[in-house]
Amino acid sequence: MLSRVANSLYWMSRNAERAENNARILDVQLLQMIEASDEELVRDEDWKLIFEICASTDMMEYIKSLPEFNEDQLVHYLSMEENNFNSVASCVRFIRENARVSRDHITDDYWEVWNRCYLSLQEMDTDNLQVHEMRQFLEKVKNTALTSQGIIESSMSRGVEYQMIKIGKWLERAEKTARILNIVCERTLARAKAHQSEDYYYWLAALRMTNGYDAYLKANPPKMDPSLVLSFLVSNSTFPRSIRYCLDHMREAIVKLEDGKVSHYSWELFAKIDELTADFDRFNFQELEPEDMMDFLNDFQNGCNEIGKVFSKTYYLIDPETENYTSTQNQTANAKGITSMKYKIEHTNIFEYDTIVDQSMNSIRLKPRTDEVQRLLEYRAEITPASLTKEHIDIWGNNVETFFIAEHHQHLEVKTTSIVSIQKSPFIHQIDYSPEMRAIFHSKLFGEHYLAYLSNTAYTYLNPEQIKQVDRELGQIENPVQYAIDVMGYIHDHFTYNGESTDVSTKASESFGLRNGVCQDITHVMLGILRSKHIPARYVSGYLYVGENSALVGDAASHAWVEVMVPGVGWVGLDPTNNIEALENHIRVGVGRDYNDVSPVQGIYRGGSQSLDVKVSVSLLDQ
Repeated sequence: MLSRVANSLYWMSRNAERAENNARILDVQLLQMIEASDEELVRDEDWKLIFEICASTDMMEYIKSLPEFNEDQLVHYLSMEENNFNSVASCVRFIRENARVSRDHITDDYWEVWNRCYLSLQEMDTDNLQVHEMRQFLEKVKNTALTSQGIIESSMSRGVEYQMIKIGKWLERAEKTARILNIVCERTLARAKAHQSEDYYYWLAALRMTNGYDAYLKANPPKMDPSLVLSFLVSNSTFPRSIRYCLDHMREAIVKLEDGKVSHYSWELFAKIDELTADFDRFNFQELEPEDMMDFLNDFQNGCNEIGKVFSKTYYLIDPETENYTSTQNQTANAKGITSMKYKIEHTNIFEYDTIVDQSMNSIRLKPRTDEVQRLLEYRAEITPASLTKEHIDIWGNNVETFFIAEHHQHLEVKTTSIVSIQKSPFIHQIDYSPEMRAIFHSKLFGEHYLAYLSNTAYTYLNPEQIKQVDRELGQIENPVQYAIDVMGYIHDHFTYNGESTDVSTKASESFGLRNGVCQDITHVMLGILRSKHIPARYVSGYLYVGENSALVGDAASHAWVEVMVPGVGWVGLDPTNNIEALENHIRVGVGRDYNDVSPVQGIYRGGSQSLDVKVSVSLLDQ
């Protein structure tokens, strides 16, 4: 599985857990507001506790400073505010988006329950909700989260997708429990110093927020002993929201993900988990002084957050940067999920023949691919004169349709209409080229496996003097990933996009001398440079969505760009025509060694010369 897909499943799962946790915590507070006959009974400290767990006290103070402040504004921020990435409504949107772009990797039932929850959110007047309406929505979110967990357990195969979802769930839950305990302990110490007495109110709140009150009473005396509550929520191996339970199950999922092996790239992750869980047996919580308990919880929460960072680094996931508080609270725009776009593509090829053609055999490569980052939703090919097509997959994995026209004709029109959903995230600039990657890159097996994309063709060959010219400006290769980025920038700076200077048969060595060409020529030159440095690279044919007021070029017909094989990661797209990474604007149709492998239309006919008119339209559809 590509890291991009794993990232989508991981954040889908984390947001599902986060939505349930925050909905339950806020619902408890709303219930207290309804039941309180005296406004003073709803203590200001309660809101501080909830905002510290689900947002930040700075935001709470800002809201309270607004004119005509009332408690409904606090509720709205935690439940419905779009600009709060951790609000319950925002989490639901992120879940639905990640589920939508990962439809091939989850069950239909999972998608449907979250989509229904999302649609019910869309129908609500979120700015004017009453408290009872808010509680109904929170209850729906909690039930949806629980239902979706049941769907995963009862209907998903225990493959990579399942393990990524479970890891996201257990890690989010461990971090949330650690944060609740940390804040509760801090609040309890502050109140004890202020009032010179012990206050068990917040330890009771901690049990309710983790849905552990009933389980705690069954395992312990009916007494809010801080050390017992702490021990129960940290180290109890049977309660599914204790930190130990979460980390044990997270470790178990990672072991299954790695087939029981600790490899060179995963040892740090296992070491972090084992280091943290070792504290379970080292500490006797009943003997800890309050200050020692506070230090322990601070270290413990930092440890949980560190595991999340190491996990993201190990599997090349997007990990939101922390700002004023922990990663549990700071869900940046990147973390909400991978950008997804939906396009309609109309591609028309019109052939006009000088004389009557009595028969023709044709092959077309116009059907977009479906893979980990792109989903073909609809496709239709219309051929005039009418003909049936037969489809097969070529050696490069491209969809090929062949058709035969036996009747006489002087005009041939091939029109395809596709609807594609595509999701990609900025990736290549995040890659830390590790010694392990270097070892893979220089291994014999790596070279043999990608031999087809290491050998130059007639289209991509550059002569030694041309390669030396590049070397004089870029220097020798040290990091293949960074070198590919540098080559892309070099070509963009030195070549002019010009549709009049070359034709479909122009070779890279000619384009290099002209310093002119279209995307096909520019791509061939980049392939020639990379392959001369033994970097596996392939030609990609597809479409580019430009949109309004964009500086991108190459959308007049089919577009072309490069994909580079990053050791241990996969194919990463680079568009030298525009000097950008190929992301959600790039729609992939075919891949191969060069243009000849992915030519959109190829054929044999009996007749005179021909002319070709190509029309391409790419439009953005509503999600």
